[in-house]
Amino acid sequence: MNAAQIYAPTDYHKYDKCFTIAKVLLVLAPFVALAYLNLFTMSSNISLMLQQNPQITLTFLIAMAGPFTAYLLSFAQKHYYEGDAAYMMSYLSLLLTAELLLRNGMYIFIVACLMFLVYRQTGMSPFAALGKKWKEHFFRELSGCIVLIVFGIFCLFVSLRLGM
Repeated sequence: MNAAQIYAPTDYHKYDKCFTIAKVLLVLAPFVALAYLNLFTMSSNISLMLQQNPQITLTFLIAMAGPFTAYLLSFAQKHYYEGDAAYMMSYLSLLLTAELLLRNGMYIFIVACLMFLVYRQTGMSPFAALGKKWKEHFFRELSGCIVLIVFGIFCLFVSLRLGM
């Protein structure tokens, strides 16, 4: 390897298209859930259906986590562009944890693919990123993901109680 390869700056905008697609899918998820709910209720009152069936309510709440996840992803992406790969990888690690708690397969797949792309580009593992961020104001910088994890724990508890 020559010196140009060793000190070549990383192009953090290389996967912009993948991040944009992921954010669009995450934002569209509640609308898809709403369309599914409209089909399921056969044009009856949606608010009444949400009140009567807690399983549908929980499914809708989990779908509503998508736009918040997209917001957190765009926030982490700004740090990634500034060269803070540890921030991005730790955010994605905590988002993956939250999505595993929410048990939403599409979100899990999206976040796992993004983690793979960031790992492939930077070589930073999730554990190394979390360890680095643990020493640098972990709770202050990653509080959005922690809120999503708490929401995921609540939804997991409710889904287990409902037998879902």
